[in-house]
Amino acid sequence: MGATVNRSPEGLIYLNLGCGSHFHKEWNNLDLFRHEHVEYHDLRQPLPYPADTFAAVYCSHVLEHLTPSQGKSLAQEIYRVLAEGGVVRIVVPDLEEICREYLARLAAAQSEPSEENISRYLWLTLELLDQLVRDKPGGLMAEVLQRRQVDEPFITERCGDEFAAFFNRAGPPESGAQAAQRSWAEKIISKLVSHRAAWQALKSRLKITPDPRRTGEAHRWMYDRLSLRLLLEEAGLVDFAVKKFDDSDIPHWDRYNLDRSLAGHGPRKPDSIYVEGKKPSGVAGLKALAKAKL
Repeated sequence: MGATVNRSPEGLIYLNLGCGSHFHKEWNNLDLFRHEHVEYHDLRQPLPYPADTFAAVYCSHVLEHLTPSQGKSLAQEIYRVLAEGGVVRIVVPDLEEICREYLARLAAAQSEPSEENISRYLWLTLELLDQLVRDKPGGLMAEVLQRRQVDEPFITERCGDEFAAFFNRAGPPESGAQAAQRSWAEKIISKLVSHRAAWQALKSRLKITPDPRRTGEAHRWMYDRLSLRLLLEEAGLVDFAVKKFDDSDIPHWDRYNLDRSLAGHGPRKPDSIYVEGKKPSGVAGLKALAKAKL
């Protein structure tokens, strides 16, 4: 509970959970990789901050990597560390949208089994299932991408920045913050690559295959707008709302670009749903918390 706390120029305190390489130095950033602006923390454990600390908590593409019970515990921790009136913003793959798109691609492939329609149908099948069931890093999705027999524009439209580097797609000049985030990610990747030969030799000797279910790569659950609302309300949060990538009740949200593509336009992860809730104040807060514990 003794972690250092950063503040924005306005004096507000923000928390980014599971930030990866996408963070802002004005925020308090937690992840499994420590960095100059990122502290190490396992989100399956209680958050290292006192109650009623943060004006906002942001959690992007983290919940799906936790079991439902772990996700419930994290939501309760978010409620605890939020200040009264504070905003939580949760971003996850949108199960509803993925299912609708899957059914649309299935219908198109059945009515007109062209190469394009079949390819897009197969990709949606992977998008829906692969990360839930894969037993090796990258799963079937990595195999498909490595063969390069894919519909690049369609995948880019579906997945945004996630595969932009893989497809070597260039965009507009980066901002300073975007360049810093990319630089941090490149340093991590460089370190991993530099040790790759030794790691491969060790794996060969020990017959080790990294298990995505143990490393956190695999998805453990999926969410839609209803399950997210129930999750947040059960934790005691109120004023549930579905947002757009560039719309938020978090003060000065447009300054941080946390959900904006590094290319400078559109969402960073287009397959996402963005939802927010608030920690109620005073008597309303006590009533919400009591209701959540029933």
